[in-house]
Amino acid sequence: METNKYIHLWLPIIGLHTLHQLEESISFWQWYIDFVDKIPQWLQFSKILESAHLANEHPEYFVGASVGQIAFVVLIAFLCRKNEKATRIALSVYLVGLSFFLVWHILISYFTHSYSPVMVTCLIGIYLIPKWITRMISSK
Repeated sequence: METNKYIHLWLPIIGLHTLHQLEESISFWQWYIDFVDKIPQWLQFSKILESAHLANEHPEYFVGASVGQIAFVVLIAFLCRKNEKATRIALSVYLVGLSFFLVWHILISYFTHSYSPVMVTCLIGIYLIPKWITRMISSK
C-alpha cells in the first residue's frame, strides 16, 4: 500500500490551529470588544462583535465552537487519508483559511496599535505556513 506523502502535515497544522484557538479563548474577545472602535470598517465583519460579546459572556460556546472546528478538520483529514490529491486540496484550503484569519488578527492589531492576545500564534503561523506550503509543493 502506498503512503500518502502529505498526511504528516495535518498534525502540525491542526496543532497550530488548536494553539491559536486556545490563545484566542484566553482574552481575545474582551480585547476585541475594547478596541473595535479603532478597527477600520473594511476589517470588521458584521457578526464578529456579536460573537465577541457571546464568547465573552459564555466562554463555553467558544470552547464548543473551537472543539467543533478542530473535530471537523480531523474528520476531513481522516476522510482524505488515502487520497493524496484530496489531501493536498484539503490542506491547501485549510492553509488559505488559517492564513486569512492569522493575517486578519495581525492587521487589526496593527490598526488598533495594540498587541492582540493572539499574536504569538499569528506570528508562528506566518513563519510556518510558507514552510508547509513549500513542503507540499516540493513533494509533488
